[in-house]
Amino acid sequence: MSFDLTFWHEMPAPDPQAALATYERLMDGVEGVVPPHPAVRRLHQDLLDRYGDLTEENVDAPWTAGIWANDECVAVGIAWSRCAEVAPELHAMASRRGLVTFDPQDCAVLT
Repeated sequence: MSFDLTFWHEMPAPDPQAALATYERLMDGVEGVVPPHPAVRRLHQDLLDRYGDLTEENVDAPWTAGIWANDECVAVGIAWSRCAEVAPELHAMASRRGLVTFDPQDCAVLT
């Protein structure tokens, strides 16, 4: 099991129901859901620099699967055992970049 978070740029931040609709379309692979934003790619690189991706050589990464990213969003699955440690840090990294953090488990936009 994992604790999932997804990040994208949207101003102003959406309400939870609008964010859920955006999240679902992004996860379905629909393109053009939100405009591409350079902060998304920078966050992706920050995550790779800080934690690496999940590989056979990097089994200590906090992810349950590889980081999924494109120009519109970054999505991660965090191992439950690392959630309390990693999720707040990821949210802080995203916030510094002006990105929305969406928690699909609770249908919540984190502020």
